[in-house]
This record gives sequence, structure tokens and C-alpha cells, in this order.
Amino acid sequence: MITAKVMTDAVTVTPDTTLAEAARVMLAKQVGSVQVVDNAGRLVGMLTESDLLRQSPLSSDDGLHVSWLKAFLKDAPFTMDFSGAHNRLVRDVMSENPVSVEPEDQLAAVAEIMRRMKVKRLPVVQDGTLVGVVGIADLLDAITSQFAPATTH
Repeated sequence: MITAKVMTDAVTVTPDTTLAEAARVMLAKQVGSVQVVDNAGRLVGMLTESDLLRQSPLSSDDGLHVSWLKAFLKDAPFTMDFSGAHNRLVRDVMSENPVSVEPEDQLAAVAEIMRRMKVKRLPVVQDGTLVGVVGIADLLDAITSQFAPATTH
């Protein structure tokens, strides 16, 4: 089976999107990453939840920076550092030149790239333009659909 049959629509932001807005998009769309595209729709990067969690836009009342994850898990009061998350741009933390696949690539090859690179999703690019994304769940869905019991009427 080829990638184009299982890929889904990509959720995108631009390099000039703020980290706060990118996080809101990820939460609203319930995705773990967004693809970063330029004005022509060409893939220029990728931003993941892990990229966001590595940032430290939160500070506690005693002035110490804490990670987003620690802040969410901790009961201590904190305040948003607006010069951090609200002004920092996706371009500051995105992964540039992400590995991508093409719509005609075989799923076995895509699965091997994911395994080797230890990634959960890959952008699908055709002629430099982002056309979709394929994730582990898409691959699992394709595999399990091949083994679905035949229905009789």
C-alpha cells in the first residue's frame, strides 16, 4: 500500500507563528505536532510537543524557571513569562529540514523510517509542497484493515 492512501491532512503553522499560538493550534486539533510551512506551502520545519516542553516560558513566584511539564504537574503557583512563550516564534525552536516521505512511498518503507528515526509521524511532501502527514496510527489502521473479517450479507 502507498502512503497517499493512508495519510491525513497536515496541521500547519508558519515560522512566524508564536509558540503560544502553535500550542493552542496543537491542543485545538488534538495533534502532537504541526508542520511548519512557508507562504508557498513548502515544508520548512516541524514543531512537536517535545519541542514545546523543552522550552521554559513559565516562572514560579520565587523567580525560578520551571519547565511546562513540571509546572503542570506541580501545585506551586506560577506566572507566564510573556516575553517567552508569547513572543518567541516557531522558527526559534522548530526542527528544520525534517525527514519527509512522498505520496507514492510504500508503507513498509515509511514504517522503517519511523522505526529508525524514532518518530511518530512524518510529513508527506510532493514536489517540495506539503500534502499531508502519516503517523503510526495511520499505519496501524492500514495494517489492521487488511485483517478485518469479511462481512457477509
